[in-house]
Amino acid sequence: MGAYITRRLVYGVVTLIALSIIVFALMHMAGDPLQRLKFNPRLTDEYKDTVTAFYGLDQGFWVQYWKWLTGFVTGDWGISFQGTQEVWGLVTDRVPATVRLGTTALFLAITIGIPLGIYQAIRQYSFFDQLGTTAAFIGFSTPVFVIGVVLQVLLALKLEQWTGVKFFFVVGMNESSYGDLTTLARIGDTIRHLFLPATTIAILSIAGYSRFQRASMLEVLHSDYLRTAKAKGLPRRRVIAKHALRNALIPIVTLVSLDIAGLVGGAIITETIFGWPGVGRLYITAINQVDTPVVMAIVMVIGIGIVIMNLVADIVYGFLDPRVRYD
Repeated sequence: MGAYITRRLVYGVVTLIALSIIVFALMHMAGDPLQRLKFNPRLTDEYKDTVTAFYGLDQGFWVQYWKWLTGFVTGDWGISFQGTQEVWGLVTDRVPATVRLGTTALFLAITIGIPLGIYQAIRQYSFFDQLGTTAAFIGFSTPVFVIGVVLQVLLALKLEQWTGVKFFFVVGMNESSYGDLTTLARIGDTIRHLFLPATTIAILSIAGYSRFQRASMLEVLHSDYLRTAKAKGLPRRRVIAKHALRNALIPIVTLVSLDIAGLVGGAIITETIFGWPGVGRLYITAINQVDTPVVMAIVMVIGIGIVIMNLVADIVYGFLDPRVRYD
């Protein structure tokens, strides 16, 4: 196990270095991040050169990359091209909002998608199974921005017009200061802000979880060892819960682990649609402004998360299925 983990970590480091080079090169080719300064007639050429030298943009590509890489590894993520704020502070200030949104969406996806897939497999070819399959394919094929806009129109704008009550907020996040609101009112206010964006992200995951869980469960239900357990006279509920479900969860472990690692990536479009002040929205803004330090920091955080969660998923396989070996 130790040798396997070490080998996977080495592969992960190589992958992250390759990722950083590719993204840094793309940002380098995207244009001049200080173009807004150079076209300002009120700024002197001396000032423009000073700013360029401050950010190291007058140096070669590999010099700039090495400077960024050594700084990132040592915890110095640099300064945003759009001001004097440090990248570390910019990103970490947005993390709580993204974590709140992502964990809520993940909770909804797991608690709905996995049981849905299990029930569809048990009731294969039933009306409920056909309905779930159709809904899953629609969820798969619908872009996330379409889902977000439809939910905004139906569950926020139209619902308020029909009932006269504002159930959900279209954009934004609840304020950090609640004033004189009671605890129950604070919880309700948070749910009203979170529901639409979290549901938008969760719909895609529910579709994926239910389909994978259904396929995996069907494969296990038709396996030889499960037929043996049934032949021994074990109750159907015990056969499914104790023998089938454990092995059927293995593919879902991969999906969930990648979703946890990709919370930021999955929230990019959703945060933009709903005006959610998270890391995903910051990422879009940084790309539009060619803000390389911010883009690199977010990309590397996502990449590190994916590498770690892939390793965690592989380790969990061994606990779910004793046949898995790491030789």
